[in-house]
Amino acid sequence: MTTPKNLINSFDDAVSETLSGLSYTYPQLEHHVSHRVVLSPDHRDRRDKVALICGGGSGHEPFAAGFVGGGMLTASIAGSIFAAPPSIHITYALRCLAENSKAGILVIVPNYTGDCLNFGIAIEKTRQTGVTVEEVIVDDDCSIPENERSVAGKRGLVGMLFVIKIAGALAEKGLPLCQVAEIARHVSQSIATYGIGLSACAIPGQGLMFELAQDEIECGMGVHGEAGYERIKLGTASELVTLMLKRICDALSLSINDSVAVIVNNFGALSQLEQGIVVHEVVKQLHNMGIQPVRIYSGSLMTSLNSVGIHISVLKLNESYGDVFVECLDEKTSAPCWPGCAYSVPSRFSTSIPSKDTEKEKVNKIGISLNVPDQQLIKSCLKNACAAIIEKEAYLNGLDRGCGDGDCGSTLKRFADGILSNLDNLSLSHPAALLTEIANIAEEHMGGTSGALYCLFFTTGAKVLASFEQEEDIRRIWCYTFRSGLNCLEKYGKAKAGSRTMIDTMHGACMTYEKLLKEYSSDFYDKIAAAAWEGCYSTKNMKPKAGRASYIKQAQYLTDVDAGAYAAAIWIAAIVQTIAHFEE
Repeated sequence: MTTPKNLINSFDDAVSETLSGLSYTYPQLEHHVSHRVVLSPDHRDRRDKVALICGGGSGHEPFAAGFVGGGMLTASIAGSIFAAPPSIHITYALRCLAENSKAGILVIVPNYTGDCLNFGIAIEKTRQTGVTVEEVIVDDDCSIPENERSVAGKRGLVGMLFVIKIAGALAEKGLPLCQVAEIARHVSQSIATYGIGLSACAIPGQGLMFELAQDEIECGMGVHGEAGYERIKLGTASELVTLMLKRICDALSLSINDSVAVIVNNFGALSQLEQGIVVHEVVKQLHNMGIQPVRIYSGSLMTSLNSVGIHISVLKLNESYGDVFVECLDEKTSAPCWPGCAYSVPSRFSTSIPSKDTEKEKVNKIGISLNVPDQQLIKSCLKNACAAIIEKEAYLNGLDRGCGDGDCGSTLKRFADGILSNLDNLSLSHPAALLTEIANIAEEHMGGTSGALYCLFFTTGAKVLASFEQEEDIRRIWCYTFRSGLNCLEKYGKAKAGSRTMIDTMHGACMTYEKLLKEYSSDFYDKIAAAAWEGCYSTKNMKPKAGRASYIKQAQYLTDVDAGAYAAAIWIAAIVQTIAHFEE
């Protein structure tokens, strides 16, 4: 089994060094190195306010140290990776708080055997010194059916942050310990959390904790690298969110007209793009069920080292405490890693404005016009060129990998799909209007550098076509149009022939086209296609002088042809071959 790469110095020092890094980043936090304790800047000024403490194994960062600060935790204790902190360190943290707080201490404990035991020892020792301590054990995991649970009960997961945030806000208001603890327990009883994992994690220096097939996911994963409750096939984000929300809704007995707050927690290695999609799905599906998500929080909050996965945690806002919960969630906190802020509270304007179908701008039909057979030829050229591009999507993406961002084929496929979906509505009778419409499709569907280049190419061509008279030689018109578009690309894109771009292909085809106009031959179209491919293959091993590839200096990524050049050869060849067959 391959051991993943890690950026550490030594395994034994990893926890201390990451806490040190946190304290350097937020220097007002007080880091007691020998006990792996982090204290809030105001921990000495809380004589009449309840203090909050929580902790657990490391590997879940930023939990719990990242949530130390006014309005949340007063102290955190970190154990070794995936191991509960020893009771002596917890006792030390409790003693630090007891010296300055006469209002008592609330201990929030994740429901894992090691945490319950070590926090229990520290709580009992602290109580023996006369300090008032209350505890809340959080067990929000809803992945294991009730009839299959062990005596250990449900695990404590990211829903714990709801307890910490609400209890912290109540403590900040000066409520007595008994009330803070009572409401914190109500919060804990109103939370359900469900997790899915796309990959296992690996403790630094070791291999993955278990293997998952490429098309499988773990349902009910916790945060300690353990396997989940069941293994199923990977589905779409929508399908997986549906599964997760069903389990959560059943656990909380959620029904239409209920209101909730939601945390979407990243296990640590899921991309932000995917996490945003999950949030989108959660909100959409809750709305479809008639459940109102009044607050949404998203981020890497309680992670599992380098695991790829997601937790959805839902807090039911019941009639008795719902308003109190929301008010506390909205209270300010100085804890550096809490994902909520002023923007988390909805404004009176919609947070997501649906797009409206706007009437497309009409394109003037000016310049030369085509007869019906020529219109059919143009249509066939477009169909064949688009089909050829779509067929080579994966190959183009492969060429673009290493010296680009691996999406050349996908980007051009969007362009081709856009043309094909509008094919019956394009202005085939007037080439100037047609090129303007194709330019608009490129602009709308492609994006990025290639979208801009193709938009420029066709926009310039449209302008040139509009200036010609009906009687002029159509081959000369298209040649002049192609040259004008190419010149525009060279002007704005800064690439020339020899720069290892699509220009190499287009330049070769254009030069041959211009030459053949003067000395016409029977293999006119074959020679243009051959010139396009020759220009394309000339980019192999060529040093890039423009575009994203120009930043790549490692020779192994530059041993094949340029993806953009290959794509241009595909559509040029498809078009000239279609015309050649038409004229046979």
